[in-house]
Amino acid sequence: MSPVGCAANAGTAREQARIWGTWPAPGKASFLHTNAGPFSRARLERCQTPERSERNVLARCEDGQQRHAASSALPEMVESESEPDEAPQPQSGVLPDRIGFIGAGQMGEALIRGFVASGISTFDRISASVRSAERQHALNSLGLQVFGNALEGGAADIAANSDVIFLGVKPQYLDGILEALSPHVTPKHLVISIAAGVRVAGLEGGLPEGTRVVRVMPNTPCLIGQAASAYVLGNNATEEDASKTYALMSSVGLAINVEERMMDAVTGLSGSGPAYVFMMVEALADGAVLAGLPRDKALALAAQTVIGAARMVFEASGDGTMTHPAVLKDKVTSPAGTTISGVAELETSGVRGALIRAVRAAARRSEELG
Repeated sequence: MSPVGCAANAGTAREQARIWGTWPAPGKASFLHTNAGPFSRARLERCQTPERSERNVLARCEDGQQRHAASSALPEMVESESEPDEAPQPQSGVLPDRIGFIGAGQMGEALIRGFVASGISTFDRISASVRSAERQHALNSLGLQVFGNALEGGAADIAANSDVIFLGVKPQYLDGILEALSPHVTPKHLVISIAAGVRVAGLEGGLPEGTRVVRVMPNTPCLIGQAASAYVLGNNATEEDASKTYALMSSVGLAINVEERMMDAVTGLSGSGPAYVFMMVEALADGAVLAGLPRDKALALAAQTVIGAARMVFEASGDGTMTHPAVLKDKVTSPAGTTISGVAELETSGVRGALIRAVRAAARRSEELG
């Protein structure tokens, strides 16, 4: 199974991937890369085309059923659009749905900014219900319509002013939120939960019968537009709902549809994975300090090394397909060289096995908590 990633140049496969509904050859997975960040801005600008700038976001969403189907049945998947870092201008083709957030902390705000940056929505079509005056002020400054505590009328206000409702509260508060929201949910609403560990059955059980729900699990790199998100469709969700969810979540990174039974594995990998990578970066930097580098230079080189190596998995092939990391590793380990000496130490220390066990342990813990 080949997940999606990033295409750097405008080759044939990438040009196909830029056109919604046009697919690469069987077995070729075109790469999804949405909000690449400042380090790749020049590359993104090179990929801009007049055709691309004129496309209508709404048309993309209507055709997005094919794209969602690809994310459900890998390996064939297509590229989501990347835009430069400048604040986008309002577009006539934004998603027509009004979007509401019940709870909009750091993760919620990152989603909001991603939706606007991608052209999917505009600030004036997004509303939020938050408790603290500080958060209300911060969101008001973006141009959102902001309501107060969801338990004190905010949930009703969000339902009245939204078509898509994101639940962004902590899991321990979700039951009360669902109770407050439920009387105001109508058949027009799509409810998307980003509450960690809350299963589809729990969401559907707290809302009116027939409510269309989607469970999403982003991870912390969402805060910089580099999320790895998995989403699960509820029993009543439609293909249109799936397309909207894909369009929204791919605006802040990678978005892949999975079955709910896979979500514990997702938690162990992409949910908990950033912590593993942070430890790797720290350890690499410590090793460089031990070898004589100043701390600031060691940390910068370690972090960029991880970024570059990860992107090579997505981009090194040059044809839109992923390259297996073992192939890339073999290309840089020359006989009796420095790299193979370091790799041998990692193998002796059991680093590979430790990472495998870490993902498995986190997945099992997620299953226990769920």
